[in-house]
Amino acid sequence: MKEVHLICNAHIDPIWQWEWEEGAAAALSTFRSAVDLAEEFDYIFCHNEVTLYKYIAEYAPALFARIKKLVREGKWHIMGGWYLQPDCNMPSGESMVRQILMGHRYFEENFGVKPTTAINFDSFGHSSGLPQILRKCGQDSYIITRPGSDPIPASQFWWEGVDGSRVKVGVRSTYLTHLGTAARDIKNRIKNRPEDTIFVLWGVGNHGGGPSRRDLADIEALKKELEGEFTIIHSTPEQFFAKLDPKAVHDKALRLVQPGCYTSMYRIKQKHAELESTLYMVEKLCSMAAMRGLIEYPEQELDEATTDLLNMEFHDVLPGTCIRAGEENGLQYADHALLILNRLRARAYFALCAAEPRAKEGEYPILVYNPHPYEHETEIVCEMMMADQNWRDDIHSRLRLFDASGKELPLQLVKEESCLNLDWRKRFVFRASLKPMDVTRFSLYADYAPTEAAATRQSGDVVMDCTVSVDGKELQKHVEIDAKTGLLRSYRIDGREYLSEKQYLGKRGGFLPVFYKDNPDPWAMSKEQETAIGSDPVPFALMDAPDGPFAGMSGFRIIEDGPIYTAAEAFLSCENTKLRIEYDIYKHTLDVDVKMDVFMNDANRMLRLALPTAGERCLGQTAFGTEELFADGRENVAQRFMALTHGEGDVLALFNRGTYGSIFKDGVLSVSMLRGITYCGHPILDRPIIPTDRFVKKADMGERNFAFRLTVCPKAALERLATEFNLPPYACNVFPAEAGLPGADRPQTPFSIAISERNVVLVTMKKQYGSNAYLLRLLNNDGVSKACTVTLCGREIALDFGKYEVKTLRYDGAVLTEEKALLI
Repeated sequence: MKEVHLICNAHIDPIWQWEWEEGAAAALSTFRSAVDLAEEFDYIFCHNEVTLYKYIAEYAPALFARIKKLVREGKWHIMGGWYLQPDCNMPSGESMVRQILMGHRYFEENFGVKPTTAINFDSFGHSSGLPQILRKCGQDSYIITRPGSDPIPASQFWWEGVDGSRVKVGVRSTYLTHLGTAARDIKNRIKNRPEDTIFVLWGVGNHGGGPSRRDLADIEALKKELEGEFTIIHSTPEQFFAKLDPKAVHDKALRLVQPGCYTSMYRIKQKHAELESTLYMVEKLCSMAAMRGLIEYPEQELDEATTDLLNMEFHDVLPGTCIRAGEENGLQYADHALLILNRLRARAYFALCAAEPRAKEGEYPILVYNPHPYEHETEIVCEMMMADQNWRDDIHSRLRLFDASGKELPLQLVKEESCLNLDWRKRFVFRASLKPMDVTRFSLYADYAPTEAAATRQSGDVVMDCTVSVDGKELQKHVEIDAKTGLLRSYRIDGREYLSEKQYLGKRGGFLPVFYKDNPDPWAMSKEQETAIGSDPVPFALMDAPDGPFAGMSGFRIIEDGPIYTAAEAFLSCENTKLRIEYDIYKHTLDVDVKMDVFMNDANRMLRLALPTAGERCLGQTAFGTEELFADGRENVAQRFMALTHGEGDVLALFNRGTYGSIFKDGVLSVSMLRGITYCGHPILDRPIIPTDRFVKKADMGERNFAFRLTVCPKAALERLATEFNLPPYACNVFPAEAGLPGADRPQTPFSIAISERNVVLVTMKKQYGSNAYLLRLLNNDGVSKACTVTLCGREIALDFGKYEVKTLRYDGAVLTEEKALLI
């Protein structure tokens, strides 16, 4: 006899077509109804998401107490156990851990439970890094309703992640039934199913509702009707998976569903990337400062910033499928968290600086914090104010920079952020070596020199040849930018050309902006869009006489040239959209940084940035892993890096700061940057997506800014280099506190850290909740096993990492140990 597990739920989006207050109201009414029905019927109501329970606790504490009682009686089940149902492709592995960590903490403290089955009904695909995360967070199973566009072997299977971890997965096509149809829907869904053990998700959802009195009565009648053929029980996800032993195995990511989600509403995605990087950097900085005895670890403030991050990762906010109020709510979460984190960064940074000696006569101390646990030689940007204004035309300030040993360092003055035509504010770039996870001091001195005539910069194409030292090896770098097109024409390392020499859309060169015809749907729901979003590509063209925001510029020009880098900018347009591309070509590294300022003024268009290459395969970063991306023109999703392979050896890498979508076909990597979609433009049957009798709001109109880095590197270094691009050093002109001032005389506890394998990345370091110990999360984002030694404050531990393995270490001030779980 077949066993049917009925899992009653009520899917409630805290934000979607409504603002959060309406989402809270839906939770209140749904939970109240479910509690009332539990007193009349023998069933189990299952619900997840900390966010919703917090609404109940704050706005209906008596109802919250009734729910607690039902949980103890087994009539209300805490399902899933996560903070909310996030997008499952764009958040980093550490963010996914926090979704579970903060969820489990809340449910254990308030209900004494820790769910072992995760659920994400509405997410638009699922990262192949999730099985490892689930396993190491104490969850062995997973329920989803959107498995992706690629085939899956069965509706019940083992899902194997990039590291080899496995979890049980159950798939259903929907999480809801409509009011009054539950029994009929359940009967239809279980008939002709081959499995002996079946689960059915039921209950009115998509804006709450859950069970009804009529549906519960009808289900009781259905049990009797099917008696002898099916055993139907009110159940929980854990009860179902305890009976399940799947035979099929799926060893790939579950992607992609509604692929427009990875480009729509770029501001949310960019802020999300910035918040992730800033949170984990500030955690490390505050941990180090606290371990040195300089500050108290700000646990409550960091928790507040973390919950802001988790809330903005909700699966209709981060993917850009909500109304404008939802977008604004997500941005408010990000800005609130970043404000907290910037203040914490300043607190810890200035505490470190306070221990520095007083400035010498005429010295401007430049104190640079390196967020990475290794000595790091890199470019450093600092902006500062000179002690006095110079209004004279015949002299100008001359700056000289020295390291701690007194060695003078090359320094390049560049345009400051402000626009006062006065010798006062200074912005400069220099290259230096920084101490691991500490502040390194440099000394700047200034005097005056006679003003010389401005040097004439070259016109025409940019051609740069230089010798670069990488890991002790001298490499030849050749870069060309075409002044007639504004495109990167050549990127050659040691004689190997990484760009295609063929024309693409009638043009030759990389970083070609291209417009595609698109539609208002932020999800990209149509069958055609599963294969390819956009049609009829049209390349942008260099503007002979830039206008609009670029009025007065020339189409192409060199804007900076010095000992550190050369920079050129180009202005291009298509239809009503205009953009600026800046190329920063570094002279001591293989890197070319590309910055873009886009003024989007066209609806129903998709903007991509095409990079024609010699690559054969495309790899992308996922949560605690790297996976091969589609190579047939379907939309991809990746996090901070994409990499193109061509035979053996190093890969061509493109790093980003919050640009998730792309396509790859025939060697051309096209980064999906913007879609001129309509807020919540949801297709319904064959009806028009948006009304035509009035204006409706469009997303991503106006100025948007992008940042990329092109380089060549070993595949094993991708994670580390992407982290370095997203976490540059923090530099400031600080005059340390004098003796006797707060912080200046505080005794310090020595701190040191070393990781013998440079490409094992320290994801974060933070204080353990409810303990005085500190946790370190380390990742080997490579398909090859690695051994390394970690040394922290004189304590040493040897570690063996499997492929794509993440580990957690615990340091209690005396002992450094490896923990088996991520959640401790």
